[in-house]
Amino acid sequence: MYSANSFHSGKIGNELRTIKREIDELFESLSQKGNTWASSLWRESSLLPLVNLRETNDRFLVTCEVPGMKIKDLDIQIEGEVLTLRGERKTDALAGQVSYLRRERATGSFQRSLTLPRAIDEESVTAIYKKGVLTVILMKEYKKPSHRIRVSYE
Repeated sequence: MYSANSFHSGKIGNELRTIKREIDELFESLSQKGNTWASSLWRESSLLPLVNLRETNDRFLVTCEVPGMKIKDLDIQIEGEVLTLRGERKTDALAGQVSYLRRERATGSFQRSLTLPRAIDEESVTAIYKKGVLTVILMKEYKKPSHRIRVSYE
């Protein structure tokens, strides 16, 4: 049996430190300027906004982090049970005149599609953009329950 200290000081601790160092080196090599594949992958993944999908009794709530974006640069579409969010993060007006010391905020176009667990009422979809968070409210579609029709004889 190992104690908490044995993980940090013994053979296992050394192995964990080695694994951590190797992972750090891998990420460092992937982020080098010469690695266009990795930098392209990093750029694409950093463009995707973080999304939460919640469900209540009568609706789905989708929140999406898109700070600094203008409403005109956002596009929301619903087709069947798929919600698609598109947008474009534009470059600063000063981007060509500035030399960055560190640049982590990606610019460019993105698209996220979420498949909802059930049909929604497309006519009642609303969206609110406040403090960099887009909230899309999707009311669930309720079909009236079927009922039997009595046939009478004449």
